[in-house]
Amino acid sequence: MSHSVSRRALMGLFGVGAIALVTGCGREPDSSTLGADATSPTPPTAVPENVEKYGVDPALLAFTVFKDPSCGCCGGWVEHAEQNGFSIAIEHPEVLGNVFSEHDIAVDLQSCHLALNAAGTVFVGHVPVRFILEYLKNPPAGSRGLTVPAMPVGTPGMEMGKEFEPYEVLILTSSGPPEVFARVTSASQQNV
Repeated sequence: MSHSVSRRALMGLFGVGAIALVTGCGREPDSSTLGADATSPTPPTAVPENVEKYGVDPALLAFTVFKDPSCGCCGGWVEHAEQNGFSIAIEHPEVLGNVFSEHDIAVDLQSCHLALNAAGTVFVGHVPVRFILEYLKNPPAGSRGLTVPAMPVGTPGMEMGKEFEPYEVLILTSSGPPEVFARVTSASQQNV
C-alpha cells in the first residue's frame, strides 16, 4: 500500500525548516545570493512598465529577505521579485525562527523566508509580486502584510513543471486572525 503525504502536511508535522532541508525547496540554491548579506536595500532606479501601472512608490519595492543560505526556492522567489523591479538585499540569520518570532508570525502562517520592505511591511513566503503590488497600492486597514503559508507548488520559486497547487494569500492583521486577500486557483493568476 502506498501512502502519499503532501508537502503542506509534512510542513505541519515537522515545520518549514525541516521540509526546506529535506526537499531543497525544489531547486538548487542561487549561488549569486549565498554569500550576500545586507540590511539596507536601495530603492530600484527603474521600475518595469508592468509594475509601474500599480502606482506604488518605488521606495516600497526595496526589500530585505531573511532566508536560509541553502534554500534554492527562496532564491527563485528573489529572482521573481527582481525581475519585476524590486531591489533585494539578503540576510542569512543564524536562526530563521527568531525572525518570524520578532515579526509575530504564527507557525501556521510561516514559510521558508520573510521579506520586509523599507516601511516595515512583512511578506512571508512565496507571495507573487502581483499581490504584493496590489497590497502596497491600497493596504487594508489594520493590516501589516501578506503571507502564503507553507510552500505551495507552482508559486514563484516553487515551480515544478506544470504542477500547481491552489492556495490563498492571507492578510497579516495587526490584531486578530488572518483574512483572505486572494484565492489563487491557477498559475496565470500570479502574473503581474
